[in-house]
Amino acid sequence: MKKENDNKNKELFKFTSIVLASIAVTLFLSYHVASLLFGLNSYDVYSKLKNKRLFLKHEIRRLQLDNARLQKEYFELKNLEPEE
Repeated sequence: MKKENDNKNKELFKFTSIVLASIAVTLFLSYHVASLLFGLNSYDVYSKLKNKRLFLKHEIRRLQLDNARLQKEYFELKNLEPEE
């Protein structure tokens, strides 16, 4: 009878240890997954930065073209001025 109780206590201790370890691992992994989804290095932040990068690339290209047009206009106007 005592031996059966000892075995039951050992099994209960083993089961409890496994459950607590599983809960600890689950909490640890949940924290890191939440951090990836909502933290400073999240996918949302990455996506926003990617969109901002594309916008800035297009803006740079637009400004370069505008600058080239204005330079052409400037030099054309400069050639129309009489030379001294």
